[in-house]
Amino acid sequence: MKRRFSIFIVVTGIVMTAASVLADFQTGMAAYRLRHYKWAMKEFKDDQTGASQYNLGVMFFNGEGVKVDHLEGIAWFQKSADQGYALAQYVLGIIYYSGKDVVQDLPTAAKWYRRAAEQGYLQAQFYLGLLYINGEGVENNRNKALLWLKKAALNGHRDAVTLLNAMGE
Repeated sequence: MKRRFSIFIVVTGIVMTAASVLADFQTGMAAYRLRHYKWAMKEFKDDQTGASQYNLGVMFFNGEGVKVDHLEGIAWFQKSADQGYALAQYVLGIIYYSGKDVVQDLPTAAKWYRRAAEQGYLQAQFYLGLLYINGEGVENNRNKALLWLKKAALNGHRDAVTLLNAMGE
C-alpha cells in the first residue's frame, strides 16, 4: 500500500509539472479573458511560445495592463514570427506594408506575408497575391499572383474569388 501511494505521488508530480508547463498559455488566455492583464502577461512571458509572444504583442499594442508601446509590441510580434507563428507573421506583413510605427518596407512585408501564406494563412495568401499583381516588394508576376490568389480562393477567400473572376480566371 505504501509503495502504491509513493508511485501515485511520483506520477501525480510528473503530471502536475507537465500540466503546469502546458498551462501557461491557457492560464494566460483565461486571465486575459477576465481582463487580469498583469497575470496574463506573467503567464505569457513564462510560456515563451509563439502564441504567447503574439499575445504579448497585442497587449502592448492595445495598452492592456501596460502603457501603449507599439515598438515593444512589434518586438514581441517579431519574436513570435521568428518561432513560426503565422498570425504574428501576417501582422508583421501588415505593419511593414503600412509603415505605421516602422519605416515602410515592402520587401519585408512580402517576406512576412509569404511565411504566413506558406502555412496556409488565408488573408496572407490574398495579400501576397496582391503584392505580385502590383509588383510591391516583389517582382510583378501574374503567375505567382494567380498561384496565391487561387490558394486563397480555394480556401474560401471571397475577395480572392472576386478578383480572379475580374482577371478572367
